[in-house]
Amino acid sequence: MKKWMERVADWKFDKKMQLLVSVAIVLTTVIMLLVSTISTVMSIKKQSMELLKTQNDVIVENFESSLENYKMMAIATVIDTSVQDYVKCSNKTDLRSLKSIDNANNVLSSIVNMHSSLNFIAVVNNKLEDYLYKGNQNIYYSKFDKVYRADYGSSKKLHSSTLKMHYCNAYYERETYTLNLYFPVYDTNMVKKELGLLCMNITDPTLQQILASSPDSSAENEVVRQDGKIFASRAGKDIGKKVSYSDKLKKTEGAFTENGKLYLYEKVPDWELYVISSVSTYELYKGSIATIGFMAVIMLILIAVSILSVKAVIQMVYRPLDKVVRKMDDVASGFLKTRINVDHMGEDFIKLAVGFNSMMEEIEVLMEQVKLEQHQIEQIRLDALQSQIQPHFLYNTLDCIHWQAVADGNKEISTMVKALAKYYRICLSGGHDIIPLKMELEHVRNYLVIQNMRYDNIIGSEISVDSNAEETMIPKLTLQPLVENSIYHGMKVKEGKTGTVFIKVKRKGKDVLITLADTGTGMTQEEIDRMNEQLSQYEETFGYGVRNVNKRIQLLYGEEYGLYYLKNETGGVTVEIRLPYETEAKENVLRGEMIHV
Repeated sequence: MKKWMERVADWKFDKKMQLLVSVAIVLTTVIMLLVSTISTVMSIKKQSMELLKTQNDVIVENFESSLENYKMMAIATVIDTSVQDYVKCSNKTDLRSLKSIDNANNVLSSIVNMHSSLNFIAVVNNKLEDYLYKGNQNIYYSKFDKVYRADYGSSKKLHSSTLKMHYCNAYYERETYTLNLYFPVYDTNMVKKELGLLCMNITDPTLQQILASSPDSSAENEVVRQDGKIFASRAGKDIGKKVSYSDKLKKTEGAFTENGKLYLYEKVPDWELYVISSVSTYELYKGSIATIGFMAVIMLILIAVSILSVKAVIQMVYRPLDKVVRKMDDVASGFLKTRINVDHMGEDFIKLAVGFNSMMEEIEVLMEQVKLEQHQIEQIRLDALQSQIQPHFLYNTLDCIHWQAVADGNKEISTMVKALAKYYRICLSGGHDIIPLKMELEHVRNYLVIQNMRYDNIIGSEISVDSNAEETMIPKLTLQPLVENSIYHGMKVKEGKTGTVFIKVKRKGKDVLITLADTGTGMTQEEIDRMNEQLSQYEETFGYGVRNVNKRIQLLYGEEYGLYYLKNETGGVTVEIRLPYETEAKENVLRGEMIHV
């Protein structure tokens, strides 16, 4: 990605504009297509959910009604007097028992005749270990006597009553799935005394409707128990299995998406059953895929046409600017006489061309001025080289005077002239701007000798240096201007006062700290604060020598180094000079920067 960005950065302006506009067009089109697609999908999903919801509401209402009817029919049957008399019989031979059996058979026959969906109904007598069976299906075909015990054991209570239900193909040689209901027959005169069992086998039309697949719909329905196991399904082999989404059946109704399908569920009131409708998301949205594909093709065509149009327009607009760029390339190659023809460039680019032509004319004038100034600089350098002869001549002459004074026995003149000669020899320093600290301190000692001879030894000095710091390099003439300030402004020697200058040099880690203090009249804290603020500024009221010292140090080593003034315990002024410990000079830096000081 980074390499590609660097490559794009090297492109011409027109190609960058073409890329930018093309990307903008593509992104806008893609966003529009995405928005349209999402809007269409959401609309289809909403309509499908509303349709499935309506369908579920109708199915649940019908299913609840059927179940309630079956429950009421079962209750009415088990409390019927004839059925009660039958389940209380303990002997099939006496006349009364035979009459009860006959009456119960009539009741069961009437129930079968009244309900077309009822395949058979049977009442089991626990005492006789016998049963009464009535139905549209022959008992030999339904296999009731061989099946009902096991099926009853597999049934579940799905209601607050004792009614149990099971949807399976246990009867009829496992050829047909039917709804089986089992209701215990209790003695109506004695609570909780179970006398028999009512069995009903039903082909429920509502349940058949739920499980049947509609030819005009891709939705699939199933009935799931509250514990998450399938109660009824079109795929009979799945009955009794636990669904993967059982943890999402928490409310009375709702919707969710799982495994690429949209599910809508609704609980059957008062029953532990859910009617669930599901539809594949592909089936749900496949009607809109063609529309979205057609939109995508149209938008691709529009993108191609737009990019070609933009490319042509940008090339036409960029042509005058390209002319300016090519002329600038000519200038870069050294053709300073290059000029731009302003014909047919348009109002904005005419101004650019006129400005370019004016600039080139001005450059030619400036080039002539530069040639003249360069000649002058060379002349100045020559004069500076010649001026170096004078200091050599001066300290050589002072050396001769020194030896003449020695010869004449005048020690004071000899000492002063010798100090002055050393002073100027260090000032010259062989042309070096950065010198060792010990040489700078020697320069200060010579300066103090001269000043003491001038002012009758009224200036005392104490100099202490750590041995591990005296080889550090320091800009030449750093300490002498500061000592001079202490003498003339601190101790005010012109008024005849005496004083002492203290110089201490210590090594602190990678830095060297030079402390220069005096016993002069001192300054107020406000004056010291103002002096520290003005160290890097130039004002006529502030010493140029001190500013020069601070500026040279900062140019060499950075803003964290330089001078800092503070009051001392003796009442005078202390200045701290912080330098890095270095034993090699930065000559080139100082020579290059000091031109601006």
